[in-house]
Amino acid sequence: MFFEKLKITALAAAVVITGTADALPAECGFQLSFTRPDEGGAQTVRVFRGDPVPQLNGIRPLLFLTSLKVNTDGTKISYHVKDVTGRRCASDPSATPCAINNIRNAFNNSGRPTSDFEAVRDADFPNPKTWQVLSSDIIEKNAQTGKPCISADGYLVSMTADVAVSGGFNRAGDCDQSKWIDALTAPAIVLPKNTASTPSQFRANGIVKRSLVVGLTRSATKRTVFGIVGDLGPVKEIGEANIAMNRKLNGLSDSDQPKHRQDAIDRFQAGRTAVLLFPGDALVLSRPITGERIAEAGANAFSRFGGSDKLYKCIREEIDPTF
Repeated sequence: MFFEKLKITALAAAVVITGTADALPAECGFQLSFTRPDEGGAQTVRVFRGDPVPQLNGIRPLLFLTSLKVNTDGTKISYHVKDVTGRRCASDPSATPCAINNIRNAFNNSGRPTSDFEAVRDADFPNPKTWQVLSSDIIEKNAQTGKPCISADGYLVSMTADVAVSGGFNRAGDCDQSKWIDALTAPAIVLPKNTASTPSQFRANGIVKRSLVVGLTRSATKRTVFGIVGDLGPVKEIGEANIAMNRKLNGLSDSDQPKHRQDAIDRFQAGRTAVLLFPGDALVLSRPITGERIAEAGANAFSRFGGSDKLYKCIREEIDPTF
């Protein structure tokens, strides 16, 4: 789930879509549409809505700018029954197995101590007490035993709000990690969930799970990364992307992955990023969800939008002249 947000600078230059920005008219028409709370309500993020894009059947994209925390849900190595804080490999790099997240981020109440988990673990995960501690929206529940799904090497099966394969929801409880959207390989962002008390303006504007998104780093590096809406999170948080998305935004190798929780914080959070979101059913990626299919569909949609040069110019002229 959520880490504290770091304001960090991207590492190396990589341009995916190029051109001459000064030769392009901006004219995206971005206007403030709504705001969302962030950092538990301590901050606010502005969300802008653009003019209809004829090449995309008149859809009106959304855009916001913020730094990106890192999300680990959907990957096997997120939580481990023994490495409850995700610190084992930080203190001993040769240790194994290790988690990259603190188990408290899989709690119903992340303010509770890790000892709450250790107590139900040591009691062999009794019902219903286990699920008073762990969130069944984050950790998969074994359909046969009612206990948390745990792999042979001790990792808890970490879920996402959507599935990566057709029929995946019908398999909930089979303890197969692969049916969830993998945070290590499928670039994705997290948006606030919709609730009765805090409705999602993203959903009202046609942004749903598996909607295509594009992330752009600042002008100093100009990296362009394609992703999807892969998960839903707390209503007072926005500005989080998974490991695969932030890895590309930070210019890291595709084979690089966090070694432990602090490494995930230090290297897999991204600095100030522009996130462009495409609404509408036609721009929802069909399953199976893979990094390759995300990249292909995202590049196609972004090209029809006008590409990175157009978007950088629009951001500088209409939203933030320093971006």
